Amino acid sequence: MKKQKIEKRVLVAIDGSFNAFRAVEYVATIFKEDPAFKISVVYVMSPLPPILYETSEEQELIDWQSSYRSKLEKKYRQQADEILGKVTNFLKDNGWSEEQFETIALPGRSGPAQDLLFYAEQGLFDALVMGRRGKTKWEKMIMGSVTDKIIHAQKTVPIWIIIKPIVSQKILLAIDGSENAMRAVDHVGFVLSGRTDVEVTIFHVLDLKPFVILEKPSQKWQEIAEKKMATFMSQAKNILVEAGVPKEKINLVIRPSDKGVAQEIIEYQKKESISTITMGRRGLSRLKAFFLGSVSTKVLNMIEEGAVWIVD
Repeated sequence: MKKQKIEKRVLVAIDGSFNAFRAVEYVATIFKEDPAFKISVVYVMSPLPPILYETSEEQELIDWQSSYRSKLEKKYRQQADEILGKVTNFLKDNGWSEEQFETIALPGRSGPAQDLLFYAEQGLFDALVMGRRGKTKWEKMIMGSVTDKIIHAQKTVPIWIIIKPIVSQKILLAIDGSENAMRAVDHVGFVLSGRTDVEVTIFHVLDLKPFVILEKPSQKWQEIAEKKMATFMSQAKNILVEAGVPKEKINLVIRPSDKGVAQEIIEYQKKESISTITMGRRGLSRLKAFFLGSVSTKVLNMIEEGAVWIVD
């Protein structure tokens, strides 16, 4: 008896920009051969001005509100249809059938970031996918875009951030032995279930940077740390194998390094032409994450090409 394929659903947010369209391109390319994969492309329309909802006893104002609201709603809908139409044509041209995707024009209410997160969580999507351009040094300091607000919202839905798609079926699963790292493993196992064309590298950086100030740790300490992590990585590998990823397509890599965890991840990604980095995010408060900088935040700031999946 054949195992029933579980549908995988992602919500791809677009706004008409080139960077947002890269998110569609990434998903369409990486998951084209997965019949269980479904794409929902959403465009959040601008909210109507509050003045159009204010109550009044003046009939002239009431008539104006009704007329202007109708015209504005029509304009916003036309903008949404135009952008979503381009996405529809792109997906069809790249072999996606109408049964594999849908387009949604979502009326704006609380702001794009809040609206997207609410819709993704209420719709029980498996991931929210967004594009983001590479940042300048100044932009890395000031987080203000819709994508950045969603990244730091610390919600339950995994967030996929697409910088610039790399045509590759290689996934780097960065783990640190934490509970969130295992959630990232589960997420990758689910998303890649049944895929035999992918290559997954389970990757751990044995961070020696804190020891640079004094002296290197003993060889015995390093052996114990590596042995402990090897056990965790073996558990992670078993989860992926059970999901259907061929065991010969799974690599285990432990890298002792004094460069810093994020730097080591990015260097390995570039060297191996890996399309996607996946990682769990530790439960830092927003204030701590801002001042201390989590590994996931550093990776997002340093990556130049590819995609990053963040699992809370």
